[in-house]
Amino acid sequence: MHEHGWNLLFFKEAALLFSDHYGIQLDADVPNPFQGGYENIAQKEEIELIHPMTKQPYSFQLHEYAYGNKVLRYAIAEMMENGLNYQCVWQKAESLEPVNSQKEGEETAGLIELDHRFGIYHSVPGMKEFLACYQDKPFLELWQEYHEFLKAKFGDSAVPLLPGNASEDIEAVFQLCGAEPVEDFVSLYRYCDGNDLDLWMEFVEAGLPVYAHITGYPLMNLREIRLEAEEAVREAISREEVQSIPEGFVKDNFMLAQKIPIYHDGGGNFIAIDLDPDTKGHYGQIVEVDHEYEDRLVLANSLKEYIAILYYFVKELGVIYNGEGFEGEKPISAYIVRSE
Repeated sequence: MHEHGWNLLFFKEAALLFSDHYGIQLDADVPNPFQGGYENIAQKEEIELIHPMTKQPYSFQLHEYAYGNKVLRYAIAEMMENGLNYQCVWQKAESLEPVNSQKEGEETAGLIELDHRFGIYHSVPGMKEFLACYQDKPFLELWQEYHEFLKAKFGDSAVPLLPGNASEDIEAVFQLCGAEPVEDFVSLYRYCDGNDLDLWMEFVEAGLPVYAHITGYPLMNLREIRLEAEEAVREAISREEVQSIPEGFVKDNFMLAQKIPIYHDGGGNFIAIDLDPDTKGHYGQIVEVDHEYEDRLVLANSLKEYIAILYYFVKELGVIYNGEGFEGEKPISAYIVRSE
């Protein structure tokens, strides 16, 4: 079965494995299971993980290599689907540090981390100090505070939240991707099912000002998310070259492949949780996916960090323009720094 920490490194036609553009992408110093010169130290030959298409258990060849203070594990299999020969490669890195140190790292993994070299909003004055105030606050408490602030600020124009979902329904979305659930996402969608989209549309069609939770626009409901996730698993190969900003954080794959969307603009653009980051990225990072451009912007390290960033913009910098009756000095997109 799928195990925590495994990332889908490659799942495309086998003929593309060594392609310059679509092939498996590893830094030069990283052990590559398809090249010689590395000692396989695996204690067993096979491991059972999830088939990316059927979502059923599947047998993979196991390879393990020493890499610094870590062990890199690869699970590799060829599989026929729809008459095509696919190559599937899962990857997992495990630390060689003592058990106590590893446990301590797991306990702090959900905290906000904003690295100047990483966050595309890192130039916004006061951002880091604001986020530091929420470092130790549980995600749901942050969300509830943000929600109450929007209600107080926008009154009847603030779009309400719908009642939450059962845990098994939420986790089923991650099973579509063969990925481990992001706990803050599970907490959020148990608490609510996104914004009331019907009410949002009533306000928009009546020409009334309206404001919702994702930069002023609605948080998607679980049904919408599941439909997008189901569509994404059918096409994992990007149609054109993808540019990750910052470089090395987002893989070159199809728009929502291995991603869980939380926002869309109705025109094919999304903000999503990335479940298969590139070598420098973070599991659960928040990315902007635009269907017209090759850029994939990383907006935050985590869902918690992203909500804290949205809270900062609306609370400390005033109302950010959302095109539906509310205007600020400039839109949130104007604060993005596209280079380090």
